[in-house]
Amino acid sequence: MSALIATRNIPKSVALVAQQRKDPAPSKMTYRLQRLWLRKYVRPIVQIWLPVLGLALFVWMLSSNEALRTVVQEKFNDVRASVAARPELTIESISIPVGSVDLVRQIDGVIDLALPVSAMNVDLEAMRQVVQNLSAVKSATVQLSSSGQLVITIEERIPRMVWRNGNRIFLLDETGIRVAEVPRRAVRIDLPLVIGGGADVAINEARLLYALAAPLEERIRALVRVGERRWDLVLDGDQVIKLPEFGAQEALRHVIAMQTSQQIMDWNLSIIDMRDPSRPLIRLNDAALKALSDERYATLGEPV
Repeated sequence: MSALIATRNIPKSVALVAQQRKDPAPSKMTYRLQRLWLRKYVRPIVQIWLPVLGLALFVWMLSSNEALRTVVQEKFNDVRASVAARPELTIESISIPVGSVDLVRQIDGVIDLALPVSAMNVDLEAMRQVVQNLSAVKSATVQLSSSGQLVITIEERIPRMVWRNGNRIFLLDETGIRVAEVPRRAVRIDLPLVIGGGADVAINEARLLYALAAPLEERIRALVRVGERRWDLVLDGDQVIKLPEFGAQEALRHVIAMQTSQQIMDWNLSIIDMRDPSRPLIRLNDAALKALSDERYATLGEPV
């Protein structure tokens, strides 16, 4: 009787909340789904393979339905055109900060870009490759500035030598790469001259030999590559120093030492043959041979 009275005294709102309170334990379906999600093969299927399958299905539908494909392509073109027309993507001018006017003309010619143009219609990487393929360009970068200017920054190859190969004359950089072709030697009379096939691939040795021959700098005419394996150092007065295939630098040092001590290159010589460094040979020029012949004839009564 007392329990019944106590029950009747409970407010209706409290009793309603007690009836609506849910069991905190998950339902059977939720529990099974949670257990299934913990399996190793389920998550890759849901996270990877189902999206891939959906994408593949969409692509298949797009490729098989021409009308749908046309609609999607038109929508894409419209969005792309609206983005490309934005002023911040418009290229108004081109800046090429290099000192060589001829190189600027070459770059303008190869990029052939009609302005103004949207940056979305320009392949910057392809343009960089085209510019970098120019013989006078060592490296190049192509960037679009915030002001709508296309900036082409290059590292220019610097000519270090003139190379005459047959009837053609090239300017070479320090690694032997051709920078440009020139019509005549006089265009760069300030650069040392190398002659002959294979001289470009032996440019490092040529530079070292020119540096060693500095005491004879005013008299040097050219370094001639012989048989693509060794060098002849040609001086004015038709004098030639023949250097060996191996040890050319040491042989030239020997000749420079003789020039310093004995002024050997001031003699009436035509050739100093150092191809065998252990047995240097000296050949007199025609004037010296004639003088020797005349002296012998005067002394012995017979020509040399």
